[in-house]
Amino acid sequence: MNFGQKIKSARINRNITQLQLTDKFFVTRQTISNWENDNSYPDIMTLIRLSDYFDFSMDELLREDQEMRLFLDKKMVKHDFKPIYRNIMVIVFILFSMELLDLFGIIHLGIMGWLIWLILMLSLNILSKLNSFDDSNAMGFKYSWQKKIQEKLNLC
Repeated sequence: MNFGQKIKSARINRNITQLQLTDKFFVTRQTISNWENDNSYPDIMTLIRLSDYFDFSMDELLREDQEMRLFLDKKMVKHDFKPIYRNIMVIVFILFSMELLDLFGIIHLGIMGWLIWLILMLSLNILSKLNSFDDSNAMGFKYSWQKKIQEKLNLC
């Protein structure tokens, strides 16, 4: 039984409506519906609260639903990439600002302007690659790390 089925059957067994559950977990009814239909999953803290509320072990919830484990793995990777993405965006902004200042004659970079331009283009290329890497997180397995995660999940 997957996560959505488990939550729905536990909720029905306790005669609790989706609306009553929204009050306990501070989410919308649509969110509860999405969980029950396996359209989305809760974050890890809400998952812990759900396991406590319905008296499920975390092991029971996670081991039986491979899609949820994959979702949580991807969410963790995406979270780890946020600071890298943010730092590169700051670098691009600073370099672009310097190039604009040089273009309007406010500062004179000379030959350094070409070096900054090259670094700016490389940074934009990195941002593009990070963005495509992030897009692959949707559920397609474009990169080898995703295939490895899937293989490990299938072995469990």
